[in-house]
Amino acid sequence: MTKLFQIADLHFGTEDRHLVDAFVDLCNASRPDAVIAAGDFTQSGRKSEFDAAARFLGRLDPPVVGIPGNHDVPSRALHRRFTTPWRRYERSVGRHMASSLEDGALHIEGLRTARRAQWQPDWSLGRIGRPSLGRALDLLAERDADLRVLTCHHPILAPGGNRGRARTARAGTSVTTIAEHCDLVLTGHLHETFALPAEGPSHTCWFVGAGTTFSRRTRGEPAGVNVLDISADTIRVTHHVADEDRPAFIVRDSRVLPRREGQY
Repeated sequence: MTKLFQIADLHFGTEDRHLVDAFVDLCNASRPDAVIAAGDFTQSGRKSEFDAAARFLGRLDPPVVGIPGNHDVPSRALHRRFTTPWRRYERSVGRHMASSLEDGALHIEGLRTARRAQWQPDWSLGRIGRPSLGRALDLLAERDADLRVLTCHHPILAPGGNRGRARTARAGTSVTTIAEHCDLVLTGHLHETFALPAEGPSHTCWFVGAGTTFSRRTRGEPAGVNVLDISADTIRVTHHVADEDRPAFIVRDSRVLPRREGQY
């Protein structure tokens, strides 16, 4: 059995500090095999926000795999955004985690979908780079682990389809290829928890979204974290949310996802 914690959209600068402490306690007590952080560590890409995120990551006992989100590019210092967009990220939170992990039967690869700028007015939207995706999927195929996980910030499948804030460029044309190579795809950005299937050659690939973990930037659902317990046949996703009465996380619901075609 493999246990993963999925977190996203931490948005340091708008965090609930008591929930940060509660998450650290929950995570370290649960001893997951890895924590997967699907981007947006900061609110505005400020150094103070990255420093706070780095301190948080330094308190976690399990290994962390993470990739940046669109909020992790400096939003006010435009010269930094265009010349060194990821420097603050790499010098702070990047030192406390990796973009990939191989541990026995578990293989995780990160895919960067955030951009410093785009030829469109909404720079918050994601874009899948074909070479980057190809490299990540090739690595997953080479190792042929029992559990192959891809993580990126922006959604590839979304409950309402690829529109609105879920308009990730090239997502629709990438789903089939990704499903062929992956068992799990873990994303953030929408501040929404969901699980959607896509069929691979002999398995079901699940695209699982997470809400904001402990920031005050909630959208229709409380802050929370996904805990995934994965066996050879199933993936149990237990959604923990912030308690309204005290700084703690409590179980809101649990769902079992079959890993084999035709079982759901």
